[in-house]
Amino acid sequence: MEDRVYVYTEWIKRHLPSDIPDDTICSALRFGGYYQDGLTIMVYGERGGPDQVVFEAKDEHDLCLWQFEIVCERIAGKWEMANRNENSRKWRWLRDHAENGRWLYVEQRDYFYNAIEDTRLASSEVFLKLIKNGLPADKWEEKVRRYVRLMNRWYKRDHWDYDRKALCFIEISDSKEYASDHDDTEEPAPDQIIRVV
Repeated sequence: MEDRVYVYTEWIKRHLPSDIPDDTICSALRFGGYYQDGLTIMVYGERGGPDQVVFEAKDEHDLCLWQFEIVCERIAGKWEMANRNENSRKWRWLRDHAENGRWLYVEQRDYFYNAIEDTRLASSEVFLKLIKNGLPADKWEEKVRRYVRLMNRWYKRDHWDYDRKALCFIEISDSKEYASDHDDTEEPAPDQIIRVV
């Protein structure tokens, strides 16, 4: 058992967009802390605990696809952090201040996303774009459906869907996020909106 993971570097690079910098790809290709036992990827146990199986591949192609997804997730996360610009993203409702334990909101008429603070949107879109060229169509569609479910987790009615041609999330309702599993009140409630800008 070798203390490393054989990475399908060339295949992965061929299936990523050419405008991604090499240093970003190289850092995403590092699988430190993992080791490979045949087609099984393992991670060392925490503080002397037993090692854990991270992924069991059916064959080498399955292992290559798993690695491709991990690399795409890492690149999407870095891209989102590097391109986060407060002026590029406007939200419909902005938290203004709290009174009596409740947030009060400012509503903007000009906004890009009908969501309060969904930071998952940009990185999820980038991830789904990146994996499209490497995964078989049915596996990609499975990922799209999974991410649509994740994006709709805090809505009573589905708010997001995914435009498979434009490769981006789209709003399909005016539903608002609810507070928590213990409180399904949609936020902000009409009496929480203190002004419209």
